[in-house]
Amino acid sequence: MNIRDERVMSNMKHMKIAIFVLTVAILGTTALIVNPGKIAYAQGNATNTTTTIDADSLIKDLKARHPILAQLVTNEDKDLVVKFKDLDTKEALKTALALNMLHLLQQYREIDEPQ
Repeated sequence: MNIRDERVMSNMKHMKIAIFVLTVAILGTTALIVNPGKIAYAQGNATNTTTTIDADSLIKDLKARHPILAQLVTNEDKDLVVKFKDLDTKEALKTALALNMLHLLQQYREIDEPQ
């Protein structure tokens, strides 16, 4: 085999790759053109509904998971720092975050209540 034959075979390989890439591109473009409705309107069937949060059940769940919060009589408990000191660091952080969520849920419930 001489150099010219190697060049011809190399060019044939490149042509086959180019034809393959072109075929894949054409098939991909055709699929997008034929099925634009499914792609463009995939979220069109979703209905616009307002989600309401059941604050009472969430508050109940939070207090069940964090007994210190269940012991709170008011939103501001002066003994809270003392109660946090008895917990390990991870549990104290979780309880503090749960307390913040509890405050937010109580505010949400107050706003959501009819006047």
